[in-house]
Amino acid sequence: MHHEMMAGPSGTFIGHFGPGIVFFLVAIWWLIDIFINGSRKPGEPLERTLHITILKFSALVVGGFLEMPDSSWYPMDWVMGWHHITVYMAFALSGVVDILARKGILTSRATYLAFAGACFIGGLLFLGHGIGPGVEGTCHVLVMVLFFSVSTFTVLEVVFPDWNFEWFRIATKLSLGVWFCITAWALFRSGWDLHDHVKEAHVWLLFSWMVLAVATFTTFTFILASRKETTK
Repeated sequence: MHHEMMAGPSGTFIGHFGPGIVFFLVAIWWLIDIFINGSRKPGEPLERTLHITILKFSALVVGGFLEMPDSSWYPMDWVMGWHHITVYMAFALSGVVDILARKGILTSRATYLAFAGACFIGGLLFLGHGIGPGVEGTCHVLVMVLFFSVSTFTVLEVVFPDWNFEWFRIATKLSLGVWFCITAWALFRSGWDLHDHVKEAHVWLLFSWMVLAVATFTTFTFILASRKETTK
């Protein structure tokens, strides 16, 4: 990918859409896992199977290949590429913790803290990932908020294991995935003027609709899963 000049938003379409699909699939797998194995009990690790752990490593390989910048990239795109790769690295490291916990070298709590740390790194990088006015800045602010939210709920899940924060983690992770995909569309496919304040207001509207949709979906899923567990 050749970048000689900055003609639009920083980064790439696949650099936003790809992570969105991955985060979405992670959240959906967590829901499937709950229906199969029930809610996580105290002492259980974050990942009860190796599916997501393998995905964490795969995302680093594929994402690193697609977004590894070179000297031809515009400086801002070069930095954004390394931002994304660093996030992939953080999640891959949490995958290492998953494996070490399965072998009994680390505790199950470490898997939650490692994942929360990876999400914190994601939020921290998006804090400087084009934060500012306009459509791009607003989209990235909301990505940052969702990353920090996932991290916070994951930590609370460890501190208060009986409070069902697992569902808040899943909901915010699902929101993060969907919002990444919406951001990819808004920045690279919508044809919007990214400096138009009206379109910036549209971003907040889209985000609000998404939150309501995810909250409704997660609530009904929680009700179904709870009924399934009570009938066992």
